[in-house]
Amino acid sequence: MFQLQNMNYRLLVFFCALSSSLFAQQTEIVDFTRATAEIEILPFEKMVEGKVQYEFKILQKTDSVYLDARNMEFSIPNSDSKIKLNPSSEKLWLIFPFEKDKTYQVHFSYSAKPSQTMYFVGWENEGSNQVWTQGQGKKTSYWLPSIDDLNEKIEFDLTISAPKPYEVVANGLLKTRTEISDSVTAWNFDMSHPMSSYLVALAVGKYHSENLSSKTGVPIKLFYEPKDSAKVEPTYRYSKEIFDFLEEEIGVAFPWEVYKQVPVRDFLYAGMENTTLTIFAQTFVIDSVAFIDRNFVNVNAHELAHQWFGDFVTEVSSEHHWLQEGFATYYALLAERQIFGDDYYYFKLYQ
Repeated sequence: MFQLQNMNYRLLVFFCALSSSLFAQQTEIVDFTRATAEIEILPFEKMVEGKVQYEFKILQKTDSVYLDARNMEFSIPNSDSKIKLNPSSEKLWLIFPFEKDKTYQVHFSYSAKPSQTMYFVGWENEGSNQVWTQGQGKKTSYWLPSIDDLNEKIEFDLTISAPKPYEVVANGLLKTRTEISDSVTAWNFDMSHPMSSYLVALAVGKYHSENLSSKTGVPIKLFYEPKDSAKVEPTYRYSKEIFDFLEEEIGVAFPWEVYKQVPVRDFLYAGMENTTLTIFAQTFVIDSVAFIDRNFVNVNAHELAHQWFGDFVTEVSSEHHWLQEGFATYYALLAERQIFGDDYYYFKLYQ
């Protein structure tokens, strides 16, 4: 039986080599390095409004570059920038005689009613109202002007405003929480490293959280709806053990500053490994009796493994999606072996 028990940096070196072997056309011309966005969620209107600033470096002389932006309306603030912005139904073109090796900034305001990728759940009735995003297999550019190309990695620093009393969870460390009016709170999140745009994510809902810390000191935040407080332990059982095991087994320190998990209603899949923020289906929120038959352990480990294989290093295109999914599936099974033992492990391999 072929087993890869002692994978470490060699896996990541191989994956990085594959990821760098091909480049989409625009990534040879421009490198978008940082996005700073102020986003307001308007859930009753199923709408998003925002102000965005991008920093980018020109790699080859060109007269235009673009952001992906689908079915959005733009307004351009008065500024000293000479960059002309020309929107289409799918892109926002930045037009200027850009010079090689120079860095530029552009900023603008936009609004959108996303037809996909951002979902508004329950706002027609009072109850467990939520907003959540799903970028993989969809396109973040339906709610945030960004780059759909998986090879372009950007540092996203987001400030997200949402109605009170809803909690906002998004990529990165929560830096500040500011009440900007009697009815709206702004949540500021900071990322220290770049990531692919499809991994930008947020969830809005009535959440509480429990805080853990990994053996290496990484903060782990586990979110839940207040009514599910008795289900927190069985739902998130072994979370710290899984984290510590994967960090040691992979041999590479967890590549981000924080790790969060949040359940949402009507989710499209079992779970999604957004950078620093796994969003997963509410159906995995279970009690100790249900844990025996259907628990979150495998999905928990699978999505966490993606923080290395998928987020830290990313497929070149969807044709290579099997590779990062294969790594996550493999490491999830190793984590289950650590928890449930060899008999469980070999039975799963037999299946």
